[in-house]
Amino acid sequence: MSSAREISIKEIKEEILKCLNEMGISVRHIILFGSRARGDFSKKSDYDFLIITEKTYVVKEKMQIAATIRKALAELHIFADIIINSEEEAEIKKDRIGCVTRYALKEGIII
Repeated sequence: MSSAREISIKEIKEEILKCLNEMGISVRHIILFGSRARGDFSKKSDYDFLIITEKTYVVKEKMQIAATIRKALAELHIFADIIINSEEEAEIKKDRIGCVTRYALKEGIII
């Protein structure tokens, strides 16, 4: 029987890094953004993460990476939206109005 204890951001980060390491992906930053970063979340709020990688990946690869992380986190009863951007992509998107990456970089918290 599992306990209903709260999972810490540190534990979530460790799980994300474990997934990325198993896939051979070098990560520069993991940024928590959205309601969990602002502190105005509810018990049912999901987590929003922007993962900045060293290498640029094509859309299909990004979808596979995000799906792997989401599945691992779901096993911990953590539900998350995952965005994957390379350093180069994040640099291009950082000033693009209406782009989620822009808001994640401006308002997010590096974990």
